[in-house]
Amino acid sequence: MITSADGTTVRVHSIGAGPGLVVVHGAMQSGTSQLELARLLADTRTVHLLDRRGRDRSVTGPQTPIEVADLRAVLAQTGAHDVLGISSGAIVAARAALAGDEVRRLALFEPPLPVGGSMRLDVLPRFEAALDSGDLARAMAIAMRVAEMGPPWMFRLPTALLAAAARRMLAADDRAPATEGRVPVRELAHALRADFAIVRENADRLEELAAIGVPTLLLVGTATRPYLRTAVDRLTEVVPGARRVELVGLHHAATQNRAERGRPDLVAPVLREFFAV
Repeated sequence: MITSADGTTVRVHSIGAGPGLVVVHGAMQSGTSQLELARLLADTRTVHLLDRRGRDRSVTGPQTPIEVADLRAVLAQTGAHDVLGISSGAIVAARAALAGDEVRRLALFEPPLPVGGSMRLDVLPRFEAALDSGDLARAMAIAMRVAEMGPPWMFRLPTALLAAAARRMLAADDRAPATEGRVPVRELAHALRADFAIVRENADRLEELAAIGVPTLLLVGTATRPYLRTAVDRLTEVVPGARRVELVGLHHAATQNRAERGRPDLVAPVLREFFAV
């Protein structure tokens, strides 16, 4: 457990030996969503898998500075200086690189940075209203539309059908046995409020990341959503000296465990090369 600046404790799962690498997960994930990736890097790195704090109702005000403070606390208390940020966690990682000198090398996987209306942020009030009313399934359905989660045919379905599918998912997950490291879907779905807050707070502010002054790797799958490719393309232009690598045939789940549709075996070699000591 790591204590952040405001006294909140955040959990970190550490594996391996060698210089530290902190992994900041994305939406609908926990730290152990990247456990298989960590194991593939653990022969030369100590990989710290950060569980981002419970993010639905516990925080008021801007979310980004709070999560940046959490990450900086983890870096300070583990002595790590390398960071891999994934999706919304990549936004946190990029902002941490601007906030202090703890980050010395930075890898960003498909940060959902809105550029000129590339994301449907206008429907977020409907998402928040559904959460506030207790209709978690409807909130998840709206979230699928905003983030374009899943295969393209899915988020084109009517919201009512998506909500029905989400209710079945929640019911099945509620019946699933508790296992170590497993975070209930219900909890992850509530945490979407904070993920979307980070996205909204950083909309059309991509040029600010031009001040990143550390070696930066930008990762994007060739099968991912267009708005994510747009963000990475713009970052490649903005961040000085950034290296862009395409992961052929991979989508937004690429870094996750195989059971979560990831391909950590294809991601690990790129990270190993970039973070080589």
